Amino acid sequence: MSSLLFHSALAALAGPLAAAGVAKLCTPPARLAWPFHSPLLRAPHGPRLAGAVEAAAAVCLVLLPGRAAAALALIAYGALTAAAHAMRGRRCACFGAARLAAVGRLHIGANAMGAAVAAVLLLPDVPSRPEVRGPLAVVAAGLVAATVLVTDRRRAAREAIAVPCTSQVDGVHLYVSENCPACRALRQLLAAMEPARQAAVQVTVVERGSDLPPHLADMSVPCATAVDGRGTPVCEPTSGIGSVKALIDTITVGRADVTRAR
Repeated sequence: MSSLLFHSALAALAGPLAAAGVAKLCTPPARLAWPFHSPLLRAPHGPRLAGAVEAAAAVCLVLLPGRAAAALALIAYGALTAAAHAMRGRRCACFGAARLAAVGRLHIGANAMGAAVAAVLLLPDVPSRPEVRGPLAVVAAGLVAATVLVTDRRRAAREAIAVPCTSQVDGVHLYVSENCPACRALRQLLAAMEPARQAAVQVTVVERGSDLPPHLADMSVPCATAVDGRGTPVCEPTSGIGSVKALIDTITVGRADVTRAR
């Protein structure tokens, strides 16, 4: 393996760690969909601790000699693979407040691939070259951050496009999670609505993305489905605090047949 290829591979492994670490450190904990609740990892200190560890690991991958850096990368990406498998179907706040898809095969596979690359890098013994790895790691981190930003903007744009529901809406199935800042804000808005409208909203708290009904599997919480008086879905499901709030506002109230969605 050539020296340049070795250093480029280590820089490519350092980039995502740097981007993820900086995102967690720079994002207020209240905005993060943080899934951990243990005393050590719960918010607000948990995200900052995880971000600091990721950022420090990225710096070490740039500075350490070859095999030491490769061993650290193997440990880091092995731990991330295990964490992704444990959090499958949940939001992870991997890159701060970016609204990415729930943890799934892609997350697990990408981290496992990183661990595999790190294992291969254990074979050659290459001296440290931070002047080579550093700029390459910055480029890798920038590419990762740009990809995350574009993905987040596209998801936000899709959520902002609300298709008007022309059918009569007698109730709403609302799905939220405990670690979702937008869900907490939406529930506060719901609490301020008139009792009849609140009574027509059935709130379901999900722990994992896989707990969502099949027709909502590709959506992020908060998401909702409109139903008629018999509980039959009408119109297209929607997600995002603005779109869901607009859907709840269309509920027909003041009628005897307004029912709680079941």
